[in-house]
Amino acid sequence: MISNRRLRGRPDFHQLETFLKVAETRSFAAAARQMGVSQPAVSQTIARLEELYGGDLFERRRGAPAALTPIGRAIFPKAKLLLFTVDQQIERALATAQSYTGSLSVGFYTGLALGPLKEGIADFRLSRPDVELRIVESSPAELHRALNERSLDIIFSAYVTEGADSNQQERLWEEPMVVALQDTHPFTAKDSLRWADLAALPLMMRSHGGDLTAYRTIASRMGEHPFQCDLHDVSRGALIELVRLGLGATISFASAVVPRDGVAFLPIVDDNSNVGIDAIWPRDDRNPLRHRLLSLVRKHAATH
Repeated sequence: MISNRRLRGRPDFHQLETFLKVAETRSFAAAARQMGVSQPAVSQTIARLEELYGGDLFERRRGAPAALTPIGRAIFPKAKLLLFTVDQQIERALATAQSYTGSLSVGFYTGLALGPLKEGIADFRLSRPDVELRIVESSPAELHRALNERSLDIIFSAYVTEGADSNQQERLWEEPMVVALQDTHPFTAKDSLRWADLAALPLMMRSHGGDLTAYRTIASRMGEHPFQCDLHDVSRGALIELVRLGLGATISFASAVVPRDGVAFLPIVDDNSNVGIDAIWPRDDRNPLRHRLLSLVRKHAATH
């Protein structure tokens, strides 16, 4: 039952810490030495605490250890738990501020899972093993939507329009584009391809949820060259498998190339054959974990 009597006040953390120190050492003098204060200061603190609780907290007998009274025994475990909880909260807050713990949600465009991003995330995981890391792969449009809804902390994407929104944006590296085609195709005799060559290929590209960002970018770079392109809502691995079966060719990033039997990869060597890779995050974000990951990806991008 909760008493309706007016509370005398609440103890502060210093008073509770003093109480616990006296209880643990069973001595006012020993508690004073450990806390670096005078014995009268400890006695005064305990006296003020006893006024709040309405009774003695310690039995005081000359020459005998300070023993807890029934009131003292009643509040001891809760006081200890309270201070422990506060200490834990402070430690977690400091760890988060120093980017040693917390959570981070990272989004990336398909095809960027390798290269600088992979290396940066690997370094981040090694240096911050206690951070809860969530990774999302999606289209540029979906990544931007999730970022603006704050379900992602940072995204790494290609085919980004400069200054498209109010987020902070940084160009990290340029990614060369390559064409994946069946290894029996006559074009495999070439060292590289130009945009005009792609007009002779049946192209296949991914389009998740109707997103046409990548298709429009390639179309703009093809210029006046007519080209055939089918859009598929499949994974990148499935798209490469379609290439292996001879159903067409597709365009990928150089760092995303993984050798596959039956598939050849040729670089596009022509004007506008590189794609900029940008990091984007909320302009008002102060997440130290985001800063940490970005610095690591930036370091690997500089040597890419």
